[in-house]
Amino acid sequence: MSAGSGLNGLSITERPRSLAETAYDAIEQMIISRRLAPGAMVSEGELGEELALGRTPVREALARLKAIGFVEVHPRRGVLVTPVDLITHLELLEVRRPLDETVARCVIARGTDQELAALDKGVAGLLAAAGARDRETYFRSKRVLHEAMVNAAHNATLTSTMAALHAQSRRFWYTYEPTASFVDCARIHAGIVAGVVARDAEMAVAGIGTLFDFLDQMTRRALDRRPLV
Repeated sequence: MSAGSGLNGLSITERPRSLAETAYDAIEQMIISRRLAPGAMVSEGELGEELALGRTPVREALARLKAIGFVEVHPRRGVLVTPVDLITHLELLEVRRPLDETVARCVIARGTDQELAALDKGVAGLLAAAGARDRETYFRSKRVLHEAMVNAAHNATLTSTMAALHAQSRRFWYTYEPTASFVDCARIHAGIVAGVVARDAEMAVAGIGTLFDFLDQMTRRALDRRPLV
């Protein structure tokens, strides 16, 4: 299967991002980074003015953010940023574990050599950011790696499903993951990528098990502390 091909071998060309997608990415990042903190109330107009976008793409972006639990839309009052919920995150981890295993198996079966090389490059960037304890770069690098992994699975349903789950995870971990854990977490990701690049499903799945045990422990420890940012 060539790079940019789907399950049936047909070529998939990248399309320009829509204004709604641009708005979604920008507002999502504002919420994840807590520029829009839990409890904040904003209007479509305020967001559109800040992003230099019209109401329609902003409204479409907010509908997507509402669907993944980032905001509540209150007619005539505005848009409320929801709190980060630890119990919901534990439930999310239960859902993500088998899906991450499925992604890894799909990448092993379908990923091109070029895509596997991109995973190696992505995990190197994550390790560097973790070592520097640079929060912004660390989470940006983790997003790049996750998206590269999911895209290499060549499964549109997984792509859309994992995009929402990864966004919810990023929001939680940006708030609660201590910088002291960055290196350990990055090394576990490196082990998963090593298994995928070697096309060794057993190694990759074992690494995913280690990762989710680690994330579960960190989530439970977060019950006893305040948000870090």
